[in-house]
Amino acid sequence: MKKLFTLCFLVSPWWSMAQSNGAFGFQYDQRPTVSVNGQAVLNPWVGGLNATQYSTLRLNDDTRDDLVVFDRTTNKLSTFVAIDNPTGSGIAWRYAPEYEAVFPTVYSWLLLVDYDGDGQKDLFTNGASSIRLFRNEPVNGRPAFRLVSAELMTEGYGGRQSLYVAGVDTPAILDYDNDGDIDVLTFDPSGDQISYQQNMSVERTGKRDGLDFKRTSGPCWGYFKKNFCNDFVFGLECGDAPASVEPITAGAVAIKPPLAGTNPNGRPLHSGNTLTVVDTDGDGNKDLLFGFVTCSNLARLRGAGPNSNVARFVGFDSLFPASKPIVFPAFPAVSWEDVDGDGQKDLLASPNVGYNENQVFDFRASGWYYKNRGNNRNPNFQFVQTDFLQKDMLDLGENATPALADLDGDGDADLLVGFDGLRTGTSYRAGLWQFENQGTNQNPAFVLVTTDYLGISQSLALTSVLPQLIDIDANGSVDLVLTGTGARNVEMRALVNTAPRGAAVRFDLSRATSWALPGTQQIGERPTLTDVDRDGLLDLLLGKNDGTISYYRNAGSATSPSFQLQNQTFGGLTANVFQDRARSLVVADLNGDQKAELISASDHGELRIYRFPDRPDQPLTLLDSLPGLGLPGAGLVAAVADLDGDQLPDLMLGSRAGGLRYLKNTSQKVVVTGTKPEEPVSPWAFPNPTDHFLTVRPAFTGQVELLSLAGQAVLPAQPVRAGEETLLDVSQLADGTYLLRLTGENRPAQVQKVVVWK
Repeated sequence: MKKLFTLCFLVSPWWSMAQSNGAFGFQYDQRPTVSVNGQAVLNPWVGGLNATQYSTLRLNDDTRDDLVVFDRTTNKLSTFVAIDNPTGSGIAWRYAPEYEAVFPTVYSWLLLVDYDGDGQKDLFTNGASSIRLFRNEPVNGRPAFRLVSAELMTEGYGGRQSLYVAGVDTPAILDYDNDGDIDVLTFDPSGDQISYQQNMSVERTGKRDGLDFKRTSGPCWGYFKKNFCNDFVFGLECGDAPASVEPITAGAVAIKPPLAGTNPNGRPLHSGNTLTVVDTDGDGNKDLLFGFVTCSNLARLRGAGPNSNVARFVGFDSLFPASKPIVFPAFPAVSWEDVDGDGQKDLLASPNVGYNENQVFDFRASGWYYKNRGNNRNPNFQFVQTDFLQKDMLDLGENATPALADLDGDGDADLLVGFDGLRTGTSYRAGLWQFENQGTNQNPAFVLVTTDYLGISQSLALTSVLPQLIDIDANGSVDLVLTGTGARNVEMRALVNTAPRGAAVRFDLSRATSWALPGTQQIGERPTLTDVDRDGLLDLLLGKNDGTISYYRNAGSATSPSFQLQNQTFGGLTANVFQDRARSLVVADLNGDQKAELISASDHGELRIYRFPDRPDQPLTLLDSLPGLGLPGAGLVAAVADLDGDQLPDLMLGSRAGGLRYLKNTSQKVVVTGTKPEEPVSPWAFPNPTDHFLTVRPAFTGQVELLSLAGQAVLPAQPVRAGEETLLDVSQLADGTYLLRLTGENRPAQVQKVVVWK
């Protein structure tokens, strides 16, 4: 038997424990290390990137520009600061999430441009079919954004009106005519021709900081138009656009993707355009880099000058850059920014999509980087990589779903991560990545072991795999429950751990048991197994797509459950598809007060902490919405474990963008309020620690239940009588600390910590 140490008993009543001021807290933490193929990952906890737009901005008080990345699939901003490259010359990008909260909420697109000439880049983003503008007014060396205009206006043909930008488009905002103020190039509502919105501030006031826009061109600025993909028509005169003119393709190789409906990967024909303005050939005339929603390639439209409201474009190249053309399954877009610190603007490409339609995009490598080996006046773009920033983070593609538990029996939490899937030929399947924690209880260090744990991707035809590590049979060892999307519906499989307690887990995929899920479950909804009614069996909470939570009681057994609907609005939460769609739920004691909290992480990126009810029919009480975290991302899936040894469970969030974010628990631990208990405070359960039997001698008649620190019942509730001894067999439980709770009618609950130690 292990040596026993003196134990201080916690015997204060359950209800008399409270926080010193009720504060919960989590903060982003980058300290846990991650290694892949023997190499340390520079920025493991970014959360992944999918469809990205890049802008440089001074975030801190050094002399180097930093980087802001906006992901259109999650509407999330990620901030990186420039550091000396630890593996060579030049700079590298270190993830710095502490700057993300200074930015306003952004949708669809983001451009950082200094419109008022004060040396600080300002923020332009999507409005209601227009442009919202936030002025950058730094505070204490950090950016701070103030709304200047919720809707930029322009002087159009019919008078003053909203400056139109379709939400699916990305406009170009720059000083196009070189007069010192910024202009806007955007496609008109037809989506076929560019509207040049000239800023008249310098012309009318001599100042460059105005927003005095006017459509000074005719209805066919640039003397060209387009309809769909690579069908540009040049040589038009405004107001005279003959429909019979054939596209000019001289010097170009046209790419004609199949029309939607003739190809299973085809996309519907609808408007969507991206624009970036760069003089690509050094002739002094600005060219257009153009992407279209149904087009796989990026086209370069060659400008013949002048750079004004009478600009003329005379031809196009459908393969650009020539040495390694930018080609995605659809809708390419590019950013022109210096990302290697040499003073010359580089080219970065990514798809401008809101989601992965038909799973044709590889979102593990969707940030293409071309180094400018020329200069800003005459660039020479040379391909470097397809996974800019992504190679320096954990990025599994889409919808990362973490689970934490001790898998190797060394006493610290290891990591499994599910994901949406990976396309190989015509097959699209998902599995689990396995990371072993080779650090300590205070300093985790995750090392990638395999990208196909248990061979799941080869054996199970599933996508969108979501793991949950939980003790199914209450024997003190962790089991694995897998949820995924099969050929016809959502499936759940349970793998019971056959290894001895305290040893490395042993799962046999061939012996996995299929559990019947409610027939109403839809793809994208999040199931969570937890003991809601405290009967020792795992029940099912289902985060629905309408924002509600359905509660299904387990009316079967531990290993053969029968989930029966009890409540479609568990906790009193009503439908809210715009805020709390498809919640991921975790039940844990977050602040050490021996009361379970419910963490809700929604598809829209909302994080909330509720008090978990004592009875299934009670409402949830909102405790905190963690506003200081900003927008953690979208498609959130939560998992918890104490990763730093402070006895508080930390939070790991999976994201739609395919990565993970680690948040340290900074909640204030509880203190005893000083409320005098009714019952004697002497121990009523002994011996403690124990390696086999626990004797309970209660002060009043009621029932006792043994709970994990996360609030899950590990032994079924058992009736006890005042003054009489009852034996509990704990020999099957894993070593650790548990909570023994005594409840009785009209009596305050008594709780005692119990240590099982063999």
